[in-house]
Amino acid sequence: MYSFQELGEEFSDYLKNQKNLSKKTILNYLIDLQHFFDFLKLVNLNDPAEIDIKIIRQYLSSLYEAGYARSTVARRLACLRAFFKYLLQLKIIQTNPLTLIHAPRKTKRLPHFLYPQEINALFSVVEQKNALDLRDRALLELLYSSGLRIGEAVQINIGDVNFSLRSLLLKGKGKRERIVPFGSYAASALELYAARARPFITGKLEPGAVDPFFVNWRGKRLSVRGAYGIVSKYLRQIDSTRNLTPHSLRHTFATHLLEGGADLRSVQELLGHERISSTQIYTHVSGERIKAVYEKAHPRAKNVFKD
Repeated sequence: MYSFQELGEEFSDYLKNQKNLSKKTILNYLIDLQHFFDFLKLVNLNDPAEIDIKIIRQYLSSLYEAGYARSTVARRLACLRAFFKYLLQLKIIQTNPLTLIHAPRKTKRLPHFLYPQEINALFSVVEQKNALDLRDRALLELLYSSGLRIGEAVQINIGDVNFSLRSLLLKGKGKRERIVPFGSYAASALELYAARARPFITGKLEPGAVDPFFVNWRGKRLSVRGAYGIVSKYLRQIDSTRNLTPHSLRHTFATHLLEGGADLRSVQELLGHERISSTQIYTHVSGERIKAVYEKAHPRAKNVFKD
């Protein structure tokens, strides 16, 4: 009879050599698997053939009782599915105990976004005293104006920016390209950065078309980590109590477009989403917005009688 330790080691080799998974993915699988093995020790179970649906349900219950998020439970369940499928192939077990087990439903979290007054406050905290300040302002304006991901913004080259058409050529997920417009405020910030700040930082007055648009203080392409830190720094100054991230500007872009009357399909195209379901999360509207629309539209929303 195989020990769980031996099965874990052989499963690791299987993931590496037959599934060609990355080292990081394999490590995550093994961490989740070890957690399950620790649970089996607690219930004094040593034989894989004795693991049935009751044991699996008992394990899942222990995860919920311990306060694990549904996403964590779903991930560990996915690991177990792969593991028991492997055991079934080796004929170490005769039946898969997870056949009738369903993954927990994912909870939909509404995205964090900024209200218009917070957006105004965000841009006001950028002092624009030096070249890096001008770069930061241009980056913030572009993220809000076009709803870009941080990874998309830092990949922009000089030749991707069309100031006359106020548009960008973006290389998004899966190497898909799309044209994205940007507004007048972003255009002003981008032009000021490109004309004054970028040449000062890089020492090049005439950059090539494939040179990076956004650069760090060394004049090299700004990294995702660097851009993330820049944007996060300013967001913390606006509200340190909320979990605002650079992606919150993308959420804000979509939310404000929909609240302004944009249709869902157009927002989907601007965000570069393949499926409309990815965009539908932005159809949430703030309570203040709902109340304002109601009071403006409904003839009996306000008390018109006076004492």
